[in-house]
Amino acid sequence: MFYPKRPKVRPPKSMFDFVFEVIAIGGLLYGFYLVISKYAGLPDTIPIHFNAKGVADGFGNKGMIWLLPSLTLIMVPGMLLLRRWPWISNVPLEITEENAVYQYGLIVKLLGFLAAVVSLTFTTIVYDTIEIAHGGSSLLGAWFIPALVIPIFGSMIWYFIAAFRGR
Repeated sequence: MFYPKRPKVRPPKSMFDFVFEVIAIGGLLYGFYLVISKYAGLPDTIPIHFNAKGVADGFGNKGMIWLLPSLTLIMVPGMLLLRRWPWISNVPLEITEENAVYQYGLIVKLLGFLAAVVSLTFTTIVYDTIEIAHGGSSLLGAWFIPALVIPIFGSMIWYFIAAFRGR
């Protein structure tokens, strides 16, 4: 599971790493703020699923509004914490003394960026759920899936290209 022969060095944090961390934690906190501040005013039944066009097509108990902030509370700190030990990451190339700082820096950037994307995505869905439950209109639409998929897969493609170039 772990790679005992890998060098255990921490790459220096860049400004991007700090910005992604602030966005991820800010999104997590704002998601909880939204739920705490709006929970009492929610109807008993709220939208809990949206189709590809952003139209609510599944409904459930208002307690379900806690699901995404709770998942965010597990996923985001987990991804941000994993950045402290990049040498335990499963990567498709050999990490050596010569490339460790570079490769670990890529892993740290990828995890920070994905934490920010997850946090903002889940918070956007919580906001939209609350708006629809109060009779408002949805922010989500046909743009939402591409706006989610492109950064996730784009960052993974960026990582693989950068990682293989820096072997």
